[in-house]
Amino acid sequence: MLRNKVYKRKFYFNKLISMLMLTCILLVAPDLQANAYTSDLGNGTYQNPVMYADYPDNCVIKVGSTYYMECSSISYMPGLPILKSQDLVNWEICSYAYDRIDVGMSGIDQAHADAYNLEGGKNIYSKGCWAPSLKFHNGKFYATFSSLDLGKTFVCTRSAPMDFGGWDFTEIKGIGYAHDADLFFDTDGRVYLVNGGCTITELNADCKAVKAGGINKKIFDGGSSHDGNRIFKKNGYYYILSTPVKEGGSYQRIEKAWRSKNITGTYEQKVILDDAGNHQVCVVEDGSYNWAVLFEDKGAVGRIPKVAPVIWVNDWPMIGVNGSGKVPETYNKPVAGNEIKSPGTSDDFTIAPYISSQWQWNHNPDNSKWSLSEHSGWLRLKTSYAANLLQARNTLAQRIQGPTSSGWVKLDATNIKPGQIAGLSDFHSKYGYIAVRNDNGTKKLIQYNVDGLETSVNLTNNTVYLKVDVDCNTQIAKFYYSYDASRWTQLGSNLKMDFFYKLWFVGYRFALFNYTTGSDNSGYADFDYFKFNPAATGVGR
Repeated sequence: MLRNKVYKRKFYFNKLISMLMLTCILLVAPDLQANAYTSDLGNGTYQNPVMYADYPDNCVIKVGSTYYMECSSISYMPGLPILKSQDLVNWEICSYAYDRIDVGMSGIDQAHADAYNLEGGKNIYSKGCWAPSLKFHNGKFYATFSSLDLGKTFVCTRSAPMDFGGWDFTEIKGIGYAHDADLFFDTDGRVYLVNGGCTITELNADCKAVKAGGINKKIFDGGSSHDGNRIFKKNGYYYILSTPVKEGGSYQRIEKAWRSKNITGTYEQKVILDDAGNHQVCVVEDGSYNWAVLFEDKGAVGRIPKVAPVIWVNDWPMIGVNGSGKVPETYNKPVAGNEIKSPGTSDDFTIAPYISSQWQWNHNPDNSKWSLSEHSGWLRLKTSYAANLLQARNTLAQRIQGPTSSGWVKLDATNIKPGQIAGLSDFHSKYGYIAVRNDNGTKKLIQYNVDGLETSVNLTNNTVYLKVDVDCNTQIAKFYYSYDASRWTQLGSNLKMDFFYKLWFVGYRFALFNYTTGSDNSGYADFDYFKFNPAATGVGR
């Protein structure tokens, strides 16, 4: 059984101590923790997107008064992030369904595990965990996902209540890779996976194997691009939703609904959403089916979730105000009130031995090569060999935020040895970074973009601050350094953030890293904190 070691940070302060600490911060520290973008307008309405960050392939259910949303995670670990909300607008991370994918888990062999561990030049970029499904049945959560590179479909289960850790991870036997599959518990007690374009496969009651002699057939032809399958049942109809490519014209996704009184058909279909980059609808399983969560393809920031009303017209779930087929820019919140919340951003690395929940590792981490306890209050990233940043293990990343954001770190470069490079990246397949590199005993500040353009200056103090500003409208990232976290100097060239979804299927991230291209693995880099601001702060504070 997996045990997740990523936990939501919680702070409890006495009121007086809180006031004293805040006063001290205002007096001596220019960098206050800033919240991410918020969708809640504070007057009973919200704006789209509900999170301006990469949380794609949304599957949303309601258990009691709480909504839960699961998203795909591709190559990042821990995998299958799950968020919770009381109103579909304010979200916070509450679990991950697995820590890592490695050899021996459900028959995974060493060759495939090497790719998850960035060993032997292998990787799983654009692979790994694809569009998942989240369901709740008889007191238990079921999270399913498929992996094309492994050729397997998995189910992760845990008993309520939802929390970090406690998930069981197993392959669903007999099905192989089930594309963008959705799990469905029918009212007669039978269980199905709906996948591909479009096939229905009956499972055993525990969801761990295909049911012998059960239904296993293609029920209609949804085409080769039948992505984001979702199934639910209302008023005697089975509804299957998916996102095909719009016929004719330029490449664009639309949303279709298929319906039938019988799960095996015959099905009729209707377009329920036709709205530029908005697609992959999940009608929220809350008993009323009057809300939908979907996402928009939004360039460098990734695929960002949105919420829209569902209007039922002649038993068809039409998306948008008055069933317009468009996602509203603003609308009344599904549930009034509730505190404004968002996933974490800034981190001072004080909750050893756990990494805060907004962070994920690029591929499986090497847990012998990082620590929150060896230098208390700091994140220590130890050194391993890598040919380049894309193959470097233990790169720790969190999502950039739109429409603009800034992230910066305090780095102690004292123990960076020759050949080693450590710093802060705007991380993606076409990445850039600002870092400290030790060139044969001379430490330099380096700004590098993956196209090969590099700028360097000599480092004059082992304590240095590194910053990345991102603008998700212009798709530009800029890089800065400072020796006092107040006066900043831009270094190098701007990075044009280039997002083509088939490269990685994820957006850019702020990433802390350390690796060596040499033979000395004894060095390490210490990061005191990561700070976030929802504005691109430039050379100012």
